[in-house]
Amino acid sequence: MIRVLGMLRSATVHLMVLLLCSLLLSQPILAQQAPSVFGLKVKTDEGTGASTTVKSQSTVPPVVLVTDANDRPVQGAIVVFTAPDNGSSGVFEDGKRAMTVSTDRDGRAVAMGYRANGTAGTYPIQVHVDFLNESVDAVVTHTNVAASKSSKKMITILVIAGGGAAAGAALLAGGKGGGGSSTSTPASSIPTITFGGSTVGAPGQ
Repeated sequence: MIRVLGMLRSATVHLMVLLLCSLLLSQPILAQQAPSVFGLKVKTDEGTGASTTVKSQSTVPPVVLVTDANDRPVQGAIVVFTAPDNGSSGVFEDGKRAMTVSTDRDGRAVAMGYRANGTAGTYPIQVHVDFLNESVDAVVTHTNVAASKSSKKMITILVIAGGGAAAGAALLAGGKGGGGSSTSTPASSIPTITFGGSTVGAPGQ
């Protein structure tokens, strides 16, 4: 009986040793079965090179396309857009320099509401993408364009020889009642006013 018990104990010990060995050997196998590299890629063709007038909201906001190694769109990737700290830059719709969005079913991430600051120039907007256990970085180039000066019509008043004061005095004298004699105003003393390309002056001029 004692011999049988000893044999059972020995068999139990051998079994435990085999189990431990099998667990140790299985670890490399589990490591080999871990998910392979996803192969994230970020395309900036659609969002880079856009321009915005300083202190204005962009009509073409920063946008990227996130795909896998086989160029299939990745949905649900976390994308962080970050504008420069100083110089030519801008802010997003919440008034901050950084904005976090998720890619849609087409793999696109758009930083809506981007607004250029008051400094003109071309600058990089940093893009950081996270998905599962992978991350990738890219750059979207944006340009702030200086505002163009508004074109205004120039109005020039030209007074022909004789001076406007004399013409004004003559007009006042002729307009008074009481039988006073009427004095005609020489055409040469009537001022000529020029509006853009049109000229208003004395008759016959």
